[in-house]
Parts: sequence; structure tokens; C-alpha cells
Amino acid sequence: MWGCCVDECGLLHGGGARASFQALELSVQQPSHRLALAAVFSSSLGVGLIFGFQPPLIALSLSRLGYSSFAIGAVTAASLIAVILCGPFYPRIIVRLGLKRCIVSGIVFAAAILLLMPLWPSVPIWLVLRFIAGCALGLVWIASEIWMNSVSGIESRGTVMGIYGTVFSIGIVAGPILLEFTGTQGAKPFAIGAACLILTLLPLAVLRRVTSAAQEFTPLRRLSGALQAAPIVMLAALVAGLVESADLTLLPLFGVHSGMDEQAALLLVAVFMAGNVVLQVPIGLLADRYGRKTMLGICAATSCIGPLLLQASLGTPLLLWPLLFVWGGTLYAFYSQGVALLGEEFSVESLPSANTLFVMVYCLGGVIGPSAGGIAMDLWPVRGLPVLLSGAASFMLGGLALSLLAGRRRTAL
Repeated sequence: MWGCCVDECGLLHGGGARASFQALELSVQQPSHRLALAAVFSSSLGVGLIFGFQPPLIALSLSRLGYSSFAIGAVTAASLIAVILCGPFYPRIIVRLGLKRCIVSGIVFAAAILLLMPLWPSVPIWLVLRFIAGCALGLVWIASEIWMNSVSGIESRGTVMGIYGTVFSIGIVAGPILLEFTGTQGAKPFAIGAACLILTLLPLAVLRRVTSAAQEFTPLRRLSGALQAAPIVMLAALVAGLVESADLTLLPLFGVHSGMDEQAALLLVAVFMAGNVVLQVPIGLLADRYGRKTMLGICAATSCIGPLLLQASLGTPLLLWPLLFVWGGTLYAFYSQGVALLGEEFSVESLPSANTLFVMVYCLGGVIGPSAGGIAMDLWPVRGLPVLLSGAASFMLGGLALSLLAGRRRTAL
């Protein structure tokens, strides 16, 4: 059963000088729990859809208008920068508005921004609109993860986050596919994208009144020690952001530089993302059974070896496609299982701020990744990108090893 009452528009409330965080205490078997997760998964699908839909639409639209690649890249990156800059404000907004209100208002606001974009097709205007949309989608992103961590029990958290990773990735993959049907010219793709985003809110409309126990809210500024309290969690966020963004941005370019045609180079990313979609749930199930840090270690080792085999596998499809598939799945587990660890390492009252910090670190990695990868490719065209990706994964592996040794020393003492 639920604890004290909370209104149907939010699982979190703020009141007076001290806002309170509403924690969910649900068993996996409750129908209301499954419905809540389905609703959050649906909104996450919408966010993933826009992340996969908007960048190529922006790139192609601005390219036709004669803007430079740098300008296009700046507009695309504006959303990640928005999440980093707005991060300190998200926890208090979430506490005051509630999770449901944050998700609904964020998605509606982002959809409205999409409708405005074709009215003023220019870099300065789109830079501002993309930044505002990033602020709104960042709120949805963080609120969704807090909700999932709140309702998932310890025994199922890895599986829940695996499903979340799969759903989010399906949205990203579906974005370019949707553009195949809408085209990239005029207002039509923007209108259809906005409509699809709004449709992902429908499951939230059928959520019943919920209740939970009140908890104290911990501001983000008081979590300055979070990197010391849970360094592996934050390291997973940084490495995930860096490697994912570098892969998605530069893997096709790496293929072209290695002698592949453009279609084959784009297929590298498609197979890489397919591994992400398919393997997140199995990895989550294994993490629930054998431990999240154990699975993160296995995924880090795989992601360390995978890039180093890439160049040698390019001429052998029977080796290349399975390599990309497994590598893609294990790499994306850094984020999904990192979020699951977040729910274990931080108390319920600290979760809004901790989750915000996690996403900010991830976005920071996302901003650094393409630039660092580009520099690596310029300095070492053939091996630069694989070595960078492998090095980042080995950094994660080393962090896990140090964490294990530190844990054993504390136990011995």
C-alpha cells in the first residue's frame, strides 16, 4: 500500500522554505507500479525520439540555407549545454512541481518549440530555441529517471533501467526513420515531430492518484561531495557521455577514412545502435543477478577491447557486425546501469539532486566527446578514435578496480 496522500499531478511537492521529496515505496508486482513505469517509459521514448529526430532535421535544414558546419554543430550542441547550465535549478523545480507535472510541462513546452522553429529558420533563432527546448527536455529526462529509481526495487532496478535504455534507444533510432516519411522541408516534419512527442504523454493521462512518504529535499549545492561519495556512478556518467557522443558523431567519419563508402559507414552506427536496443534488458537482468558493478566491469572490459579490434575487422563483415553489436550494447550499459547504481548509492531525499548531477556529468562528457575524438582523428587518422574510445573504457575499468580494492580494505579494517 501507499503511504500519505499526494495529488495526482505529482509525486513530489515543495512547501515553504523546506520542500519535501515524496518517495515511492512500491512492490514490483503492483499494477499501479507497472502503469507508472509504462507511463515514464513512454515519455522517455518521446525524449529519445526528439534526440534522434531533431539533430539531422536541423543539420539538413540549415545546410540548405548555406550555414557552416560549425554553426550547425553549435545549434545541435545547445541542448546539452542547456542541461548542464540548468542543472542546478532542476532539483528544486522537480520538488515544487512534482514529477508528473515536470514531465508533462517539459514535453508540451518542447513540442511548442518544435512548432516555432520553421517560422524563423536561422541559426541565431534556432540556437535560442534549441537551448530552451534542451532546458525543457532536460527536466523531463531527470524527472523520468528519478521516478523510475523511486518505484523500482533493488532486486529489479537493473532490469528496469535496462528497459529504459532500450526504450530510449528505440526513440533515438526511430527519429531518423520518421524523417524518411516526413521529409526535411517545410513545417511538416516539425509538426509531425511535435505531435508524436505529445502522443507519448497519453499513458500519463491514465495514472491514478498516488501516495508516498514525505522526505526532506537536499539541494544540489550540498552534494558537492557526491563525486567522493559515489565516484564510480559519476565516472560511469562521464565515460558514457564522452564515448557515446564520440561514437555517434565520428564512427561514420572513421568508416569513410578507412575506405568505406558513405552508406556502409552509416551502417556502422546502425549496427552499433542495434546492439544498444537489444542488449540493455539482458544486461539489466544479469546485473540484478550478479551485481551492477560486476556487470559494469564486464561491459567496461568489452568496450575496452572492442575499439581496438575495429580496424582489423573492417574487411571482414562476419567479424565486424557482431563486434559492433556487442560493443554497442555493452557501451550503453554504462549509462543505464549507472542510473541503477545511483538509486543504490544515494538516499531517496538526495535522489533529485544526485540524478541531476549525474545527467550534468553525462552531458559534459557528451560535449567533450566529439571534440576529443576529432582531435584524436586529426593527430592519428587510423588509430586515434579507437584508442580514445578504448582508453575511456579502460579508465572506467580502472575506477571499478580501485573501488573494489578500497571496499576490501574497508572490510578488512
